[in-house]
Amino acid sequence: MLHVTNGDAAAEAIAGTGLAGDLLVWRDVLHEGPVPGGASPTELREIRAGFLARCGWTERGAALADFAARDARLAAAFAAGEEVALWFEEDLFDQLQLIQVLDRAASGSARSRLTAVPADGYFGLMKSGDLVACWARARALGEAELEVGQSAWAAFRAEDPRALETLLAMGTAPLPALARALARFLEQFPGVTDGLSRSERQALAALSGGPLPFEELFDRSQRGEPLRFLGDAVFRLYLDGLAAPPAPLVAATPDGEVWRLTDAGRRVLAGEADRLAIGRLDRWLGGVRLLSPDRIWRWDAAAGRLVPPRRSGTVTPSA
Repeated sequence: MLHVTNGDAAAEAIAGTGLAGDLLVWRDVLHEGPVPGGASPTELREIRAGFLARCGWTERGAALADFAARDARLAAAFAAGEEVALWFEEDLFDQLQLIQVLDRAASGSARSRLTAVPADGYFGLMKSGDLVACWARARALGEAELEVGQSAWAAFRAEDPRALETLLAMGTAPLPALARALARFLEQFPGVTDGLSRSERQALAALSGGPLPFEELFDRSQRGEPLRFLGDAVFRLYLDGLAAPPAPLVAATPDGEVWRLTDAGRRVLAGEADRLAIGRLDRWLGGVRLLSPDRIWRWDAAAGRLVPPRRSGTVTPSA
C-alpha cells in the first residue's frame, strides 16, 4: 500500500499511526508558478523545479530529484496494482495536488484501488487516534472521480482560465471539496478594480491599522480564509511582489520583519488606484501567464466571472 499526502508534517503524523504501507509526500505549491498544459511530465518537472529554485525555496537539482523519485514511486504503485490511499485536505493547496495525482491515475494503463481519506482538519496537526478514525472512513474512488480529476487538471493547466469556469458550471460533485478550492483559485486573479488578488488584498487590509511584524501580518491576513492554504514562504513571496518598484504598495524594515503600507498601497486599498496601472505584474497561475499591461485576466468578484485580457498569446515558461 502507498499513502500519498501533502507534506512532511502530515506524513510524519500518518507514520505515527502505525498504518501499514509506504509514505509519499507530494511536495509542490501548484497554486503558484507555471503549470502549463502543453508540458509533458518530464518537462513539467523541469519547469516546476526551476520555479521553486527561483523562489529560493529549494535547489533546482534537489527539486528535480524529488519530483523524479515521487513520480517513479507513484507510477510503480499503479503498475503493480498497489492500493493507493490519498490523504489530501479540502483547501486549495491540497486539492490541486489531488487532481494531479488523479490525472496520473486516469492516464495509466493499469488501475490500482484508490481510496480517499476524509479530512477532519489538517492531518499534520491531528493525533494518531483521530487519523485512524479518518482512515476508517476512507472511501473508494472510481471512474467518476478519475474523470473529474482529469478534467480539472486539464482546466487548471489551460491557457484560457475560463476552462475552470466551464468545469465549475458542469459540476464536480464526485470530488466534494474541489469546487470550493477552484473557486478560491479564481480569486487569485487580479481584481477588476484594484488589480489585487484576494490574498494580496487581505495582506494590505491587515496593514491598514499600522505596521505589523511578519508573523502577525501573516496570521491576520489569513483570518478571512475558512480553509487556509498558504504557507508563510508563499506569503512572503506575495509581500515581495507588493513591495516591488516602480510603485511599491508595502515596505519593510531592512531585516524584512516589520511591514507597513505605503501611500500607494493605501490608495489601492481604498479603491482610488489600480495596482496594475501603477506597477508591473508577471505571474503564472496554473496554465495562465499574467503579464502587464495587456495580457491580464481579471476576476470580477461582483459578477463572479473572469474578464479576458485586451491581448493574449502563447507564452513559454522557463525551466
